[in-house]
Amino acid sequence: MIFVYHCLSGALLLSVIRPGAAVELTAHLSENGLHGFISFVEEEGQVYVATKLTTDSSWTWAVRNLPVDYTDLDNRCSDKKLGETVLELTTILGEVSSNTSSLVSRADLIPLTGATGIWSRSLLLQSGGKRACATLMASGNSSVKVAEAHFPGDGGLRGRVLFQWLGSSLASDAVIYSDLHWANDPLRTSHNWRIYTTDVLESEVDKAKENCNSLQVILMDLGTRLDGIRVGDRKLYRDPNLPQMDTGNKKRQHFLVLLDNDHPDTYLTCARIRPKPPTLIRALISAHGVIGYLNLEQRSQLTPTKVQLNITRVTEPVLGGFRVHALPALPPLDNAPHLDRCKEIGGVYNPTSKGIAADAPIPGEQSQDNYAVGDISGKLGYAAAREWDVFLPLMGKHSVVLRTFVIYRNGESGIEEPWICSTLTRYIWSEPEYKMPMLTAQAVYRYPLVGRVLFFQPDPYGETTVLVEGLIHADGNSQNTTADHRWSITLNPPGKDFYNWTARCVSAGPVYNPYKVNVNETKEAVVGDLTERLGVLSISGGKRLVRESRALFTDDNIPITGHDSIFGKSLVIFDDRGPEARGERLACSIINGVFRRKAVAKDWFGNGLPASVSGKVEFFQQTEYGVTDIEMNLEGLKNVEHFQIHRTPVLEILEFPCEESTLYEVYNPYQEAPFHSGGTPDQMLVGDLSGKFVTLEGHTSFQQVGLNDTNLMLFGQTAVIGRSLVLHSKSPQRRWACSTIERGYAPTEARELRAIASFHHPLGYAGGYIRMTQLIHSDGSASDTTIEVNLKHPGRHDRNKTLNHNWAIYVNPVGVDATVQVLHTRCTAAGYIWNPYYTQLADPLNHDLYKSECGPDLPLRCYVGDLSARLGTVDLGNGRKVFTDANFPLEGKVSAMGRSIVIFNKDRGSEKFACANIEPDYDTVKYVNIRKPPKFVVSQFLEDVRKIMGVPEWLLTIDSRKTNVLYGGACIQLLIHFKGPQANKLEQDFSKLMTTGRLAQPSLYSPGYTPPAKRVTTSSYQLCPTRDASDVDKRKYRFSFRSSASFSRPSSLLMIVPVLCTVFMMCL
Repeated sequence: MIFVYHCLSGALLLSVIRPGAAVELTAHLSENGLHGFISFVEEEGQVYVATKLTTDSSWTWAVRNLPVDYTDLDNRCSDKKLGETVLELTTILGEVSSNTSSLVSRADLIPLTGATGIWSRSLLLQSGGKRACATLMASGNSSVKVAEAHFPGDGGLRGRVLFQWLGSSLASDAVIYSDLHWANDPLRTSHNWRIYTTDVLESEVDKAKENCNSLQVILMDLGTRLDGIRVGDRKLYRDPNLPQMDTGNKKRQHFLVLLDNDHPDTYLTCARIRPKPPTLIRALISAHGVIGYLNLEQRSQLTPTKVQLNITRVTEPVLGGFRVHALPALPPLDNAPHLDRCKEIGGVYNPTSKGIAADAPIPGEQSQDNYAVGDISGKLGYAAAREWDVFLPLMGKHSVVLRTFVIYRNGESGIEEPWICSTLTRYIWSEPEYKMPMLTAQAVYRYPLVGRVLFFQPDPYGETTVLVEGLIHADGNSQNTTADHRWSITLNPPGKDFYNWTARCVSAGPVYNPYKVNVNETKEAVVGDLTERLGVLSISGGKRLVRESRALFTDDNIPITGHDSIFGKSLVIFDDRGPEARGERLACSIINGVFRRKAVAKDWFGNGLPASVSGKVEFFQQTEYGVTDIEMNLEGLKNVEHFQIHRTPVLEILEFPCEESTLYEVYNPYQEAPFHSGGTPDQMLVGDLSGKFVTLEGHTSFQQVGLNDTNLMLFGQTAVIGRSLVLHSKSPQRRWACSTIERGYAPTEARELRAIASFHHPLGYAGGYIRMTQLIHSDGSASDTTIEVNLKHPGRHDRNKTLNHNWAIYVNPVGVDATVQVLHTRCTAAGYIWNPYYTQLADPLNHDLYKSECGPDLPLRCYVGDLSARLGTVDLGNGRKVFTDANFPLEGKVSAMGRSIVIFNKDRGSEKFACANIEPDYDTVKYVNIRKPPKFVVSQFLEDVRKIMGVPEWLLTIDSRKTNVLYGGACIQLLIHFKGPQANKLEQDFSKLMTTGRLAQPSLYSPGYTPPAKRVTTSSYQLCPTRDASDVDKRKYRFSFRSSASFSRPSSLLMIVPVLCTVFMMCL
């Protein structure tokens, strides 16, 4: 029977549960040669103590007042950290050793819960000056709920207060653990404290405020219940009757308020009380034929970490050790021919400087303090016989979150080497199949160093993981690694002075200090002072030394969201040994967002026949350091077996748009050999989704969530955005339907930019186009740019192929110079290669240095305009290609729009071969009904219209799916796309041509080109009436395009549907 006490509309929930099962407490110990556990179970007035210890000596034991803080790796068992002795167990039960197995005492001598209970205190064992300690944590059927009030430094007060409620079928209990201090001040104070709650009638904006000003409703006066809260000391308060707060209630929010001693009714500071579920970290294992996962779970900083390694399939007969390395692997963002998932992961994570590899003790044979923090197989044994790790924190500055879990195997030399690597990622504890939503911010540096710093924080609250991906000198002035660089978050975004020779980055403002902390007294609580809390940075002298500047930190005072968010601020890197005129600031960059990428295939094309398929396939990736999740919801499948990603997007004009001649083979950027189905993602082609997961055979509809692909990217140069998804039928074996994989976003979140470089000049030396798309988010941050290249030699029937053309963005647009016959004077108006960030400005003629540093593996080190150095070369007449570039901006102060793209001579030649301007790519769509004479052919109609209008095929297309025959075959309806920078003019000229039968001038102007005098200017195609042609008096409404003045034509008879959508900035 359960009794529930309600107060203030659900603000409090106190459960009194009918007795049944026992209360159980367990202490997991592994320190100073002692390993094992001690558990306490209370039943019917007796306390039964079970021990399982591995030790060579006898130990005295006692209960200490304070729990163990497992984020502390150094001297955690000292008297100062554990507090005074509460219960001397040696006196009651005697010493313990490896021979001790079970003991019994009266419950009144060893109370597990209540005002004098031992739950959530620490158990300290001592022997000959050695110590081992552990928190007495709830186990068995007991459950614990935790809430937290975090004080980040407002008014100089830092720390946290944990509220814990124990519930079992035998008893309930509650404790409050506080660890508060004045930043850099040893002063100890005591304050009255209360819990306030918001009113249900308050607006959501008021509830979201992280201050105390509007708080009026007192929920609990803790000062009356428990005396004052201590600041400057760790403290544990016991209150078995403390009502459990419903901190997850969205209608009410709870705040812990400390009152000013000098003014008892004045708020000193406050913090919101939030639910704090256990931290769950998971590494998915799906590589080299091995499938499984690693789960790490920690209830709070006061409990150890539970480890679960589950390998469900192994191809190797024996796996090696398993360890955590210090850094996440560099994601596969470049177009390297081979995938390396263990690239630059650093060494085994070892903040306590223990022996590693041959210098480490035999795995599983000593207490865990003798092994490196990351040496899991050393601490638990190769067979993972031990389940708990007391030196593997998931919280605090030594957290292993975002580091790399590595499975080893024996190399050819017989020495273990990293084999399978997976990033340790946050998951939702209550829904362990789902990743924790994350907020991500970044600062990207381009001058005088290049690199990126990332900030990851659980949404909407939690510790922030800071990843320095690598910082590299890029101005050509320094090729040596430099150290001891201070770094800070500053108040303002940087101005143009980020590249100044004098007073650099002054516009970024002072160090960000939202809590108005007196920096002369304390720097620890200053949000922006990263040096004080995290230490200094290094900057590598070149990309070969990038590991010297990579680093990962965890901090609880870098808010990415909320009122004090760091979004829009600057991250400044200092150099105290630089020239005096420049100042101490070396580099600065704005902090903006990195948003979850979503891609979707939903706009299906039948391959020659209409396809019945509907629905979508969606891809999600939070950051490039996470796996890609795939969700499928398809209907109308007919005899479909495989689904695969192919290299290029679908062309809507084609009657057979899914064929190999246009979409090519399955996407395979790493040149993997085809593998039989059932392999892990790394053994399969990137695009072979059905081979990696499941076939669609036998399904007319298919729904699936939770597919995890460790090898498919939505970030970087191997991203699948802009490619196509093809459904293959089984019998006959053919491509049945296909869809372009497009970006998925809400119009309130972002808008998509489209640009084109169209090579259509009649006298030009290349034909085709280069199309670019980029997503601009609401905060101004931009996605990678997807680039589709479709170039050939000019001439309708020219089938020549030339390979390996370099290409680049030049600073200026081109004109008539694009048609000059002499190579060395062609495209001269384009100027020089675009380098807006002054890369290698100090040594611009050192081409060897530039070539050695710039490349796909370090694109920021390249000139923004140097496309071939980052992406590789392009071909003419050899089909389409898709590229993804993180350094091709289409909007902002630095934008490629209005500049030109230059194609160089074949075989990586240096002469300018062809060029075209980068312009907006609009898409105007219109339905039109055309009379269909007996020999009417759609392709011939399009060719004739394009010839009259002087428009290339890629700027005037139709959607082949929307072609319909009307009026018993008398008319045909087409959906026409007018594209490019002059899309509106093309639509207007087309309407003029269809209504008058004549177009005097070409729609597109080509500098230096005069149309021939015999150019075709008239058309015999006629528009259809709005009614069935058989019902129309053909003599009265005869259409003739020879003269538009001989008759008056009712406008109601013209079936040209108004423009549906124009796409550039955004199309809904």
